[in-house]
Amino acid sequence: MQSLNPILRLVRILLTSLMMISMCDAEAVAQATKPPPQQLNLPDPTPRPPDLEKKYETDSPEIARQQQLAALKAAQIRQQVIVATDKLLLLTQELEADVSKHENGVAMTPQVVEAEQIEKLAKTVKEKTKAQ
Repeated sequence: MQSLNPILRLVRILLTSLMMISMCDAEAVAQATKPPPQQLNLPDPTPRPPDLEKKYETDSPEIARQQQLAALKAAQIRQQVIVATDKLLLLTQELEADVSKHENGVAMTPQVVEAEQIEKLAKTVKEKTKAQ
């Protein structure tokens, strides 16, 4: 019987090890079939203001183009002011000459119309120079 005892011991050890291996395999299969845990998307708990420089950043060619357009517009306005002041000077000289011819103190209708034109032109020149 002693010879059977080591054989039984060996069989018992083999069966125990087979059972342990099968349990480990069963756990591995169970873990493999589990769905992966779902990711939770939580909102940012500390909202920060947006990076304004990044949000409104512009390319340097675009900035150069905008500056060039602004310079052209300023030059146009300057030219319009020069033309308007020249016309204003001419109209005032004509009005002064007409008034000096008719010194009787009675205002004539064309002189009044010319004076109104001078006032309008002076007002537009003033507005354009303020805009610059």
